[in-house]
Amino acid sequence: MRDYLPAFCLALVFVLRCAHGQDLQAAQACTRLDDDAARLSCYDAAMGVRKAASRASKPQSAPPSDAVRTDAQGKFGDDGRFHTESKPTLPKNLTAQVREVVILPAGLYRLTLDNGQVWDTTQADSALAFKANDAVTISRRVFGGYEISLAGHNTSVSATRKQ
Repeated sequence: MRDYLPAFCLALVFVLRCAHGQDLQAAQACTRLDDDAARLSCYDAAMGVRKAASRASKPQSAPPSDAVRTDAQGKFGDDGRFHTESKPTLPKNLTAQVREVVILPAGLYRLTLDNGQVWDTTQADSALAFKANDAVTISRRVFGGYEISLAGHNTSVSATRKQ
């Protein structure tokens, strides 16, 4: 057991440093905001600050409308490059239909979705062959990044949003 302890500690430090790097990258996107309140909210969201005390004192509001949900879905996968305003609470995954597929070198794909987003796979897997009209699910990974899979399938590959 003692032989594995240094390796475990090193792996833990690596994981925590990677997560910290994602926080800093998200916080950098906040510097572009001019409005002080929006910038503060952006920093709070980037650093995972929760306002539990203020939530407890406020009455419960109605669930978000379809317009708010659609806006959050439109910003899914955006790390601040496409929308510079503060980030709302984003869903953990998004299901959409593929409108167009471009096959890239090395078994990679560029997928244009029905919501206008463009995603590139960054990992190849011969078990996944994307086609137009396929339903796909894009999920956020725990320590940052995204993965895409055909809806209803267990196999997924890494992906990045391009537009």
